[in-house]
Amino acid sequence: MKKRFVLVICSLLFALSSYAAWDAKSVLDKAASEFRKCPSVNVTFEVAIGDDTDTGTILLQGSKFHTQLSNTTTWFDGKTMWSYVKDNEEVNVTEPKSAQLAKMNPYAFIDMYKKGYDVSFGVNTKAYYEVVLTSTNSKNSIQKAIVRIDRFSYQPKYIMMGGSKAEIEIKVTSYKKGKKQADSTFRFNKSKYPHAEIIDLR
Repeated sequence: MKKRFVLVICSLLFALSSYAAWDAKSVLDKAASEFRKCPSVNVTFEVAIGDDTDTGTILLQGSKFHTQLSNTTTWFDGKTMWSYVKDNEEVNVTEPKSAQLAKMNPYAFIDMYKKGYDVSFGVNTKAYYEVVLTSTNSKNSIQKAIVRIDRFSYQPKYIMMGGSKAEIEIKVTSYKKGKKQADSTFRFNKSKYPHAEIIDLR
């Protein structure tokens, strides 16, 4: 009888843990769905990488984005990325892999969680869901991510990404839905930066 009771308890705990993992993933599914409903999204944020802090904006449209920080402007058209550094007037041109994009685009978790990560709840509050992504592959550059999703709008409010190097923390200060942008918005326009040196790393 005692053995049977223990088996029932174990089965119940397993079922509850499986439900919690599914439910945490469903929060990210909902956040991704809400994001994709918008033609474009304009986000203002604060970012900390190690001891360095900055503020910036990112305009997102599907897989494309345009990021503006104090010293760096980045364009990504879905394949090619241009990163302009104001201090030395250089533009690095690359075709980044998903791991590189995750560090440039704070909304990379929208696709990242679907493969190579366990998904679970952290500490939820009345205001947000806290979802924890834990890598199942030691080679992933991002080993852990924490995302806080607003319970009502399903918009991300806080994102932390950690790996072997400095952790990246992002606090979203505003989130605005916008209209569809021209493809040129997500490509570097040399005529606007006539003195920039272009370094093609593709």
